[in-house]
Amino acid sequence: MPSRFEPDTKFVDRLEWQLASEFRRRDRLKPAPNRIAVPRSVAALGLAAGVLLLGVAATKAADLIKDSWRKKIEVARLETEVKIRRAFLEFKQLRAAQAEGKFAAGLIDEEEAQGSRLAALGAEFDLDRSLLDLEEAEASGVAPRDELYAPLVGGRDFVSERLEIEKKARALELDSLRGRVERSLRPRVEMGLIPKSELEGYLALVAAREARIGELETRSGLRRRFLAGEISAEGLEIQTRLTEAERKLREARSTVAAMTAHLDNLQAKVTAGLISKEEFRGTQMALEAAQAQESLALHEIEILKKIR
Repeated sequence: MPSRFEPDTKFVDRLEWQLASEFRRRDRLKPAPNRIAVPRSVAALGLAAGVLLLGVAATKAADLIKDSWRKKIEVARLETEVKIRRAFLEFKQLRAAQAEGKFAAGLIDEEEAQGSRLAALGAEFDLDRSLLDLEEAEASGVAPRDELYAPLVGGRDFVSERLEIEKKARALELDSLRGRVERSLRPRVEMGLIPKSELEGYLALVAAREARIGELETRSGLRRRFLAGEISAEGLEIQTRLTEAERKLREARSTVAAMTAHLDNLQAKVTAGLISKEEFRGTQMALEAAQAQESLALHEIEILKKIR
């Protein structure tokens, strides 16, 4: 124990005098008992032990209070989020039912009805995610954690459960996008109603959604390896960043290819005076931004591969 916490002789003398005075005050009407001498070293140790126990108890109480208010705030936040998402889901389901009725009556096309169905399903996934977050906060007392190296909570793997929800949501988006390409865009391109560049833009989105699902599959696999003790937290972080950088590279390259083709079409329109140079320049700047993202992803991958 540091010397500044050790009671000196003067302090102990004063303490003994105060204790003796208190005992005399309480027992002044009683026969004085035989005095029991307490060694000063014992008194000092007892005092130090009392201070130490008091400090530990105060620290524990502070921790409990801290954990309590943090948990209350987090749970209240997520309960509110669940209420909002549940109401939003009910609204989207109502809109989807109305759209089905209009589609059956021939008032809207299948594309619009399908959009309402997908919106309702997306709201359902959002609610599932919020409910999962609420369960984790109630079990752990802190905000939900998405890191692949986050610990289990009460033996439950909330991280993997969230990944599964996200994979289902992304697969739904991908199916919708593919359906639109095949049902609407490709036939219209073949009939010459829209330029091929518009179709290529949607195909780039399809490739991006496919890459995102592939990344989620990879993250799920890494999570399983971490829980099995096959990879460290540091190794997991590096591999996760590498996977994300590779996804960004694929997306950037797909965007660059689509934008390049679109820019070629616009160049012909600029020459023919059908669009302004400002519009062409805006598209050109978007292409340059995609090329910069491609270069950044390549640089990040190079760095991560060196330290892996």
